[in-house]
Amino acid sequence: MRALMMLGRGLRVLGAGAVLVAIEGGVPYMLVRFAWIPLPSKVPSWAEIERLLVNPISDELLLGVLAVPLWLLWAAFSVALAVEIAGLARGIEIHVPLLGPLQSMAAGLLGSMAIAVLPIDLRAASVPIPPVVVEQAAHARAVLPVADEPRERVHVVRPGESLWKIAGKRLGSGTKWRKLWQLNAHHRQVDGQQFTDPDLIQPGWRLRLPAVLRKSPPTPAVVAEPPKPTAERAQPAAPSATVLVTIDVPSGGVVAMSAIAGMCAAHALARFHRRRRRVPPAATEDITITPGPETPPVIEAARRAFRESFHERDETPPSDLDLIRMTSAIEVPDTVVIGASADGSPLRLPLSGLALGLTGPGADDVVRAVLLDLLHQAGNLRVEVVTCTADATRIGMTHAVPGLTILGSPVAALDRFEEIRFTRRRVLAERDAEHVAELRRSDPGEVLPAVVLVLTPGDDVTSRLPVLLEARCGLGALVLGEWPAGAAYRVEADHRVAAVPGDGIKSFIGASLIRLSSGDLADALRNLGDAQEEEPATHSEVASGEWTHSTPVWVRVLGRPAVWVKGHDRPLRVRGLKLSLLLYLALHPQGAAKEAICEALWSGKPPGHEFHSLLRHLRGVLESASGQNGFVLAMDNETYRVDSGKVGYDLWEFQQAVRDARTAPDVPARIRALERAAELCGGELGSGLTEEWILEEQYPLTLAQVDVLTQLAELVDDPERKVELLDQARRLDPDTEEIWCRMMRLQLSLGLRDRARHTGQLLTAHLRTLQAEPLPATAEVLAAALGLRARSKKPERGRTSG
Repeated sequence: MRALMMLGRGLRVLGAGAVLVAIEGGVPYMLVRFAWIPLPSKVPSWAEIERLLVNPISDELLLGVLAVPLWLLWAAFSVALAVEIAGLARGIEIHVPLLGPLQSMAAGLLGSMAIAVLPIDLRAASVPIPPVVVEQAAHARAVLPVADEPRERVHVVRPGESLWKIAGKRLGSGTKWRKLWQLNAHHRQVDGQQFTDPDLIQPGWRLRLPAVLRKSPPTPAVVAEPPKPTAERAQPAAPSATVLVTIDVPSGGVVAMSAIAGMCAAHALARFHRRRRRVPPAATEDITITPGPETPPVIEAARRAFRESFHERDETPPSDLDLIRMTSAIEVPDTVVIGASADGSPLRLPLSGLALGLTGPGADDVVRAVLLDLLHQAGNLRVEVVTCTADATRIGMTHAVPGLTILGSPVAALDRFEEIRFTRRRVLAERDAEHVAELRRSDPGEVLPAVVLVLTPGDDVTSRLPVLLEARCGLGALVLGEWPAGAAYRVEADHRVAAVPGDGIKSFIGASLIRLSSGDLADALRNLGDAQEEEPATHSEVASGEWTHSTPVWVRVLGRPAVWVKGHDRPLRVRGLKLSLLLYLALHPQGAAKEAICEALWSGKPPGHEFHSLLRHLRGVLESASGQNGFVLAMDNETYRVDSGKVGYDLWEFQQAVRDARTAPDVPARIRALERAAELCGGELGSGLTEEWILEEQYPLTLAQVDVLTQLAELVDDPERKVELLDQARRLDPDTEEIWCRMMRLQLSLGLRDRARHTGQLLTAHLRTLQAEPLPATAEVLAAALGLRARSKKPERGRTSG
């Protein structure tokens, strides 16, 4: 298919080039060859003019007269072509009066050639995730200024248009046609066709245009109802009208329904982990009926409120399995509920560009409830809350949970926030994206959580934070005090906003905000921590010596897999599907499509959000351990690969050493290459993993290792080294009898008869387990090693022959 597409592109280049050559070269040649310009070489006399008017017009004169407009038209097209070439070189559009149609024709020809000639990956495609649909209540109120957010645009293709023309019209320059291709490649269009060739588009197709930032004035944004669950975010929540829930605890907490659902899901997951780790008592032990651990009041109240929300609709509450499935969501939240306005409509904060300060006796309770909601959505690297030790203690966040980063000081927290901003600005520039939301849509497996900084205002916070807040990077801040650079509201003891600053949002007056006590938050976070899977205690190998690899991450796949990171004395705890994905990418250094990876890891199951969740977790583990932010696992137009500059494999080094041995100019160079390869001969590929695609690759790589060892044994001079290499080869492949024979011959030649006999006994035992007889050549060497030839039959004493 790719060859046919490349052939088609080549033919279109030839066609467009032929048309340009025919116009620019063929037209003037034909005019000069068959016509002439009817201009006199001198001023004609009156008699000559009279004779010309009286006599019939000759064919030569007629052709000359007709040639004049053709020459003018050709000259105009040449000017238009030159203008378009200049515009193409400078990346701008130049409009010349009266040359519009000719410029369009020239632009079309040049655009066809440029699209077909310039390099492009025909697999380029982004994985669009349907944007969260937010239903706005009829009585929605303004809450906070919404930061600039990307707005989707669509262009309907008209007859005669090309990507070049559309880019010039909608993006300002035809040279930006690649952006259109990257956004729309391989998408199914309204007529059922798939967009697979940038040269071929059909009228009526709907092409996505790059998102533009929707600028909002410094007036409040309209706050909407919470989003409905999407397919990837299977959330069995209460009705959308129920946003805030009062939980029946002595503190009188009020939290968002999303936080209630999160607490219930965490409780179900914690109970599942307790059950799976339980060991039944031995027969000698008594059987007792032991109640489970006591559920904290805040969790029990949340579960009760959650169930009642379904009973009110005469619906069955979700089971524990349904709740656990909720935790697999990967969609990054874009807003969080903070309360309800005076008329009861919900108030939601946009996380991107959030700049809110809360003061007053009830402020800390509000912050606790907001952070509880965010941390219950932090699973699968969706949210990161950054704070310092002092503020974490003040709020009551004393338990380690996913998504919570607590640093020693406000300066350290600001540094972390600035580091995230710097990395995201670089990624946006490298990916040519306008907003982090665009990156999340194109690669849902990328680690791009919503980041919220929580700090008490101080000199550093006041001076540095306003510069760091950038909506397009997906960053926001919640300040525990007066906030001169953003909106600051005083929360009274009854958790209402009694007044707003002069430039504040008047509709905030009388708003009732969510709240939670420090004790309830501690219980809820402890419940969330119990929901996390415990890493098994393992006795892993320890690194020895200095780091000798060229990359900060090094993965061993020949033998038992292990992932090593520079600066760590033990391998990372990477296992399960994460380890399988690393091994699969080792076998595909040029990258693999999502569909191929899913077929290998989830055979027979359609790829879903599990793939992006796995990708995000693996990226998170590697990037966190190595400090390599972004692109450790890169995506190039729906092809996922390992960045070879950051992650290395023993397999890749082994294959390179084998190639070097193959092309070595002399024997010493060949020995050096084989020595490097022999150091990497660790055993069968992915030892201990049983996936079918791994088993198919194991034996060829095992044979390659055996060949390296046997060839090196043949070339080295040291006899002990020869024996050592052959012994390693026969351990890798005990079925190849020739390796055993070479080893026994070498041991016999060195006078090591006992070792040769031992080798022969091992071979005999191996063949017996297979119920096989040695090959004739093997039997002869085996007899020599076991000393069977010395036992020749002698005549019995007292008997004669004959």
